[in-house]
Amino acid sequence: MDPSPAIPRRRFVKLLAASAASLAMTSDPARAAAKTAERHRAAASAPPKSTALDKELRTEKKSVADMLKVVRSYKLPAGSPPAMAFRPMKARRGRTS
Repeated sequence: MDPSPAIPRRRFVKLLAASAASLAMTSDPARAAAKTAERHRAAASAPPKSTALDKELRTEKKSVADMLKVVRSYKLPAGSPPAMAFRPMKARRGRTS
C-alpha cells in the first residue's frame, strides 16, 4: 500500500498560500460580498432594448430555426459512414504533475 498523499505536498502548500493571500486581501468578507452584489446589480440594470434590436433578434432566431429545420430534415443514404468514429488514445506513462 502506497502512503502517498492524494495531491503532491508542493501543490498543497501552493493552494494553502493562495487561499491565505486571498483572505488577507479581503479584510472584511461582508464588505467584499456587498461590493460583489453591487456590481451584479449594476450589470443587471442595463438599458432597455430598442425595438430595432428586438426586431433583429426575432429575425436571427427565425433564421436559426429555419437552418435547424433543414439540417434535421436531411436524410442520410442507407449505409453511409458515420461522421466520426471514437478511437481512445493510449494513456501516457509516468507522472503528470
